[in-house]
Amino acid sequence: MEADASVDMFSKVLENQLLQTTKLVEEHLDSEIQKLDQMDEDELERLKEKRLEALRKAQQQKQEWLSKGHGEYREIPSERDFFQEVKESKKVVCHFYRDSTFRVSYLGIRSFSSVMLFSFSS
Repeated sequence: MEADASVDMFSKVLENQLLQTTKLVEEHLDSEIQKLDQMDEDELERLKEKRLEALRKAQQQKQEWLSKGHGEYREIPSERDFFQEVKESKKVVCHFYRDSTFRVSYLGIRSFSSVMLFSFSS
């Protein structure tokens, strides 16, 4: 019995918290919609230019990442090369392996000898 009462009380508290959070989010969205509705042509044009600039920067960042080898899966033969590659990027995913490992041969990558590097952007 006590467990049911405890679960009931917890459910009510959780429901209250969820309702309050939902109200806050709704108020925030309403204020954003109101701001957008009250914008004049100049403000909309500035907003458009700001967005275009953000898109240009994102495209430029993507090109920079591609030029550094992001999005590739390749072997890095030596420790020196590995550190050179890794220090150029903020985020990398590495796959270290040995030919003697069962799963390496299972995956069909036994011809590689030391490390694979996956670079990615997010």
